[in-house]
Amino acid sequence: MPTKPATRHWEDLHACLRLAQLEANEVHDRQQDGQRWFSRFLRTLEDCGARLAERTTKNITCVPTDTVFEDVFAGWIPSPQEPKLGFKRVANDILQGLKQPDLALLRSTSASSHMGLAFDVDDDGRPAAIMFHLCCATDPDAPRTRLVLQLNHLGVKLDTQAFEARRSEVESRLQALSDLDQF
Repeated sequence: MPTKPATRHWEDLHACLRLAQLEANEVHDRQQDGQRWFSRFLRTLEDCGARLAERTTKNITCVPTDTVFEDVFAGWIPSPQEPKLGFKRVANDILQGLKQPDLALLRSTSASSHMGLAFDVDDDGRPAAIMFHLCCATDPDAPRTRLVLQLNHLGVKLDTQAFEARRSEVESRLQALSDLDQF
């Protein structure tokens, strides 16, 4: 039974997001090299025919406290969404990581990358993904006291014509990586 066109658009968007994740995972460690992982993720999305919309990027150097993380979540996750439990754990993990006695262990436990996706439709009724990416690392100048938060918030829409021109390539790349899929 053929897929309905509306359903197919959602499936196509999901396929692009999945391929972007798998290809980024192949070349970068998401936890230890979060910014390069995210750059590769976005580049793959664009290569698939996705358009990135309304991107906001911000770097914050701070002394990590619960208040800082509450401000980040309040300012970067649009209502009515709430920070998911995974994002709430980020703050606790970082605060605990800064207490590590060994500096090498500190750097490895306090570097992390977290991404949340929500799905919606744009004004034309086409599928869109709303992405929030948070990359955390210790500040190289003050690794025991400060943290660098790199935040990205953007929308992802599929350009149907661009995707259709690449559909077979995207599907074959996704199939080739499916053996490596661990999710």
